[in-house]
Amino acid sequence: MKKHNKFRLLPLTLAIATAINSYAVIAEEEQVDNTEIIQVTGIRSSLTESLENKKNASSIQDSIVAEDIGKFPDQNVAESLQRISGVMISRTNGEGSKVTVRGMGPKFNAVKVNNRTIATTDRGREFDFQALPSELISGADVIKASRANIAEGSLGAYINVNTARPLNSSGFNAVGSLDAVYNDLTGDYDPKGSAIISNTFLDNTIGVLFGYTQLSTTNRIDAAGTTHWSSFQADNKSVAPGPITDEVGNNIEEGTIWYPGRATYTIDTEKRKRTSTNLTLQWAPNNDTTHTFDALYSDLSRQALSNGMQVPLHFSGWEDVIVSENMTALKATKSASPIDGLFQERGQDSHTIALGLNSIYFVDKWTISTDISYSKASADQRGNTLVTNFVNNNVDQSVKPGDEGYQPDQQNGFIVGQDYIEFDSRNGDVIDISSTIDYADPASVRTHWNDIQHNEVEDEILELKLDANYEVDNGFISSVDFGLAYTDREKSQAFYGIDGCGATVSTCGNFLDLEDSLFAINDTSDFLSDVKGDIPREFVLINNINDYKNSIGEIRGEPNWTQEILRPERSVANTEEILAAYGQLNLVGEFDSFSWSGNIGLRYVDTQNSSSGHSIERLSLIEKPVQDGGGLALEAEYSDPAVIQVTTDYQKWLPSFNINMDFGSGFFIKAAAAKVIARPALEDTGVNKVYQQNPRAGDLATSGGNPYLNPYEANQFDTSFEYYDESGNAYSLGLFYKDITNFISTQTTSVDTGLVLDGWGSVYEAITQKSNRSGGSVSGFELAGLHYFDYLPGWLSGFGVQANYTFTSSKDDDATEFERPNVQSPSSGLEGFSENSYNIIGFYEVDGFQVRAAYNWREGFLAYRSGPRIGSNGLPQHTDDYGQVDLSTSYDINEKLTISAEIINATNANILEYADVRERVTTLQYTGRRYQIGITAKF
Repeated sequence: MKKHNKFRLLPLTLAIATAINSYAVIAEEEQVDNTEIIQVTGIRSSLTESLENKKNASSIQDSIVAEDIGKFPDQNVAESLQRISGVMISRTNGEGSKVTVRGMGPKFNAVKVNNRTIATTDRGREFDFQALPSELISGADVIKASRANIAEGSLGAYINVNTARPLNSSGFNAVGSLDAVYNDLTGDYDPKGSAIISNTFLDNTIGVLFGYTQLSTTNRIDAAGTTHWSSFQADNKSVAPGPITDEVGNNIEEGTIWYPGRATYTIDTEKRKRTSTNLTLQWAPNNDTTHTFDALYSDLSRQALSNGMQVPLHFSGWEDVIVSENMTALKATKSASPIDGLFQERGQDSHTIALGLNSIYFVDKWTISTDISYSKASADQRGNTLVTNFVNNNVDQSVKPGDEGYQPDQQNGFIVGQDYIEFDSRNGDVIDISSTIDYADPASVRTHWNDIQHNEVEDEILELKLDANYEVDNGFISSVDFGLAYTDREKSQAFYGIDGCGATVSTCGNFLDLEDSLFAINDTSDFLSDVKGDIPREFVLINNINDYKNSIGEIRGEPNWTQEILRPERSVANTEEILAAYGQLNLVGEFDSFSWSGNIGLRYVDTQNSSSGHSIERLSLIEKPVQDGGGLALEAEYSDPAVIQVTTDYQKWLPSFNINMDFGSGFFIKAAAAKVIARPALEDTGVNKVYQQNPRAGDLATSGGNPYLNPYEANQFDTSFEYYDESGNAYSLGLFYKDITNFISTQTTSVDTGLVLDGWGSVYEAITQKSNRSGGSVSGFELAGLHYFDYLPGWLSGFGVQANYTFTSSKDDDATEFERPNVQSPSSGLEGFSENSYNIIGFYEVDGFQVRAAYNWREGFLAYRSGPRIGSNGLPQHTDDYGQVDLSTSYDINEKLTISAEIINATNANILEYADVRERVTTLQYTGRRYQIGITAKF
């Protein structure tokens, strides 16, 4: 792609700056000191250093520091970050993956490693901490108030994760650990190991550090839920012959009744393997010069097989219906339709590499630095869905009307009027199912729909930075920062898929028999063991996924049916070039009652975006001669893909101000104000569109990207009151307010296609894409405290407690009442914001023995104002309260050997999501407890 002219000279400029050994960056960069340092390690030393970083930072921030080389406070970086006030995390299969700060979700936070952007395999900008092993991390800073001299891109926080530096620990250092990890759902033990070696040479002027970690785990996720929520009218006898009553037996004659279109039950088994290495080389020929080279590589494989079933409740024939006061169908009996076997292959193999070279020089009053970094990530993301039908296996499909053995009312694998499905959700959060269809018998399995697809995602980033600091010492101006930064990023997605039914012989809706030997019966009797009721606990599993695929190929007459083809209209490449320049005055002064320091700065950002791909247009839309309760089937004709490219740009001026007032005796007041932006997710700015393969009149939909999106924008204001006692105790109160002036949200519009069908009427299409709109506001406060009980006698002096609480209030300026009957409209708050959250950590440390118990809790929140089809299907969707207990302990046998143990999710907490009211559960998920024991050796 042709580059923009005004950016052409920037790489040359920075190359020249590098060639002349330009100098270092921000005042936070370390200088080499050859003095021998005796390090004190452990919980207390880690917390003390974290508080020092917080107290002396140039803006409002919190920090975490490793207890020792190779020993981060938690086994996962995200899980450590949630101990900071205002930070919450999301989990993938029970492990912390992404962070939310002050209610602003992962897409609103800029995550860096050594102040560099790392390529990711998500289609957005979110950083997945599962790819970053905690053993290689020395610390992390969560900067909540922006400055001109840090990169733009966050409405929540700028999070910088630091890797270890060999010149910070002189001499030879080595640490290795071996651990066994146990998941109580799988019952499997898995290995985990790490090794870090560092050494310095030539009077500590050269340093080398090498780290290696490997983790293999087997996880299981038990889940149940509902999807495709819909409604019918109580007086529509063709859909619901009735009777319909409330929970005390009163007849319901009218009104809108809401029901789940499908009930699902699944067991996911995931195999995960992560191998990571990092190499750091440092050369400091003198006290004024340091060169640092970093290389980080991570290989992460996550492969999951899901076995389960889904029960269709979306067809007509509702009888004996009981509804709640919210008009939710709690219990009903329906004429049977095929129950689906639901088998899925999900996962990805991803590879990430990050390289960086930093040179820093101190010359007279100047500190100048150059930094060049390159990062690339690639992934093959698999998402296969294999759906079978379960029918009444007593019905012989080969027997036709008039033949011997034909049963009255035989139709499509059922005995019409006799076969039924009964559901009941009154016993808890999972729907009880009873049916004449035996979904636990391989003889009941017939063919249906099979979708094979994968995405090939690639992200490539080049960053160049030149930063300078000049000491002025002129009145209240202590120094001046200024610099340039250039980023060139390209992220692409190539989508591959197949025809899910078959061109020669269609497997969809024809109930073709499959060999019983392909299947087995679920022997996982502990499926959702904490859930009471008559839920499906035994159902059919696929023995071997490849045998199943071969059998489908034989039936379709297509041996290579799983060979996917590129779908150009669903593939896209996004290129982004960013040029930033900044200037910042660093200030210092003193009054009678306090001394102060601060900074005021301005950052200019010019962003160029280009999205390229292929576009197709629908040429015609007609009715197919197929009809069922799901809506009239449609047939669409599309044009050939045509190349399309859209280029946009925008420029932003971002002022910032920070002040830190020191009143002595450990009391500080900090304040900040800034204009900030967060760029749209790259996946949302594509020119690609997604059309349905098998559209129906009732749910015709199209989705796609919007290359004309502008960034999120906000004006934010922060105040922090902090107290640091000489004993090490510390307490703080933080206030924050964000005025979001530009927001991005999902917009769905209904468009008349012009097609009119007999018995149906006009066919409308739901077109969904991201659009800019006005925003809203976010405000709240944070309380944090650290208290040591070292004043207690004897062994009791080893106790301590760390706690924080965050209150967040949000308002969406564009929020409107949800005008659908018997649907509870969500509040005017923004999506993803929990009003209340807190963390409590109790710890004990004495004579090499330590214990830590942590509880984190997050209040439920609105996840989607209009939820996805595989979920609430347009209704508001919420995530329920979540609290988790983690326990860890370790003991130093001697100076070289330490044994440790850890329990993650000790109380077996579950994740629950629901539609507009709590009784309309869409997801209940258990990931189980994780146990880990290990030994660590230091040399």
